[in-house]
Amino acid sequence: MLAIDVNYAFLRKTYGIDTKRLNSAFLSTIDEFMEEEAIQGNTKAANFERDVFSDPDSILELYQLTSPKNRFLLLKQMKPAQLQEMMQYLEPEVLYNALRFISQDKLQKIVSELPKEKLATVVFNNFSTEKFLKVTNEKEINKFFQSPKIEKTKILNSVATLDQAKLQSMMEVLTGEPCKHCDSREVQEKMAALDDRKFQKTLLSFTPETKSAMVLGMVDENPEYLMEFSSEAMMKPLTQLQKPEFLKTLSVLEPQDHLEMLSALPKDVMPMVVSQIDPEVFAQILSKNFQELLKQVAL
Repeated sequence: MLAIDVNYAFLRKTYGIDTKRLNSAFLSTIDEFMEEEAIQGNTKAANFERDVFSDPDSILELYQLTSPKNRFLLLKQMKPAQLQEMMQYLEPEVLYNALRFISQDKLQKIVSELPKEKLATVVFNNFSTEKFLKVTNEKEINKFFQSPKIEKTKILNSVATLDQAKLQSMMEVLTGEPCKHCDSREVQEKMAALDDRKFQKTLLSFTPETKSAMVLGMVDENPEYLMEFSSEAMMKPLTQLQKPEFLKTLSVLEPQDHLEMLSALPKDVMPMVVSQIDPEVFAQILSKNFQELLKQVAL
C-alpha cells in the first residue's frame, strides 16, 4: 500500500462519497474502498476502475500528479528499467542537467566510448586545434603522421606555414647543418626527394613543436584530418577539466546522446530525475502500464 495525497474532492464530486465516509477508509487502498462502495450500493463506484484507470485526465486529477512529491512517490515503486524507459519523455534540458548525478569517472568512460565523430564534436567545439595540440603528446602526433590517410603532398604543403625557427631546425635534420636563412621551398624540395621510408623517418625526427605546427597548418586546410587522432588523444584535454567544466562540454551533444548516457545514473537518483516528467504524459503512462500500482494507493 502506497500513501500519497489523493484528491478527496474528486471522489466526492464524481462518486458522491461524503467526507465522513472517506475519512473512515483509513488503511484501505483506493481499489478496496471503491469495491466496498459498489457493494454498498454506490452504482457509480461499480465502474470506478473502468472510468478512472482508463482515463489519463481522471488519473491526473485523482492522484494529483501536478504534485512533484506524488509523482516521486509513485516512481519510487518502479523498477530501474521502467524508469529508464520513461526518461525518453523528459525535456532535453532535464536530460542534460541529470548528467551531473553521474560520477566524473563514469562520464569520462562513457564519453571515451562515443563514436569518434561524436567525441570529436565534443572536443573541437570546446577546444581550438591549437589548444588540443598543446596537450597532445609526441607519440600521438607521430601516430597522426603515420596514418595512411595523411597525404604526403599535404605534409609538404604544411611546411609553407612554418616560421623561420622551425624551418631552420628542419633543415638541420635534413642536411645535418644549420642554416641562417631557410626557405620553405628549399625544405619542401629536400623532403620531397626522400623515398617513403626515409621521408617518414625524417618527419618523425623533427621537434614536437615543429610537428605540432605542421599538423595545425594541415587541419586548418583539411579539418577532417583531426579524425586521424585516436579517441585516447581526443580525451586528453577533457580529462584535465573539473566536473562543472567537463559537463559544459557535453552540451553540444544531442538529447538522445544524453539519454543513453543516463543509463549510468545511480538507481536511487532515477525516481527524482524522472519525477520532472510532464504530469499529463505521466498520467498516460500510468493508465497504459501501471494500473495495478494505482490500485495500491491508500486513501
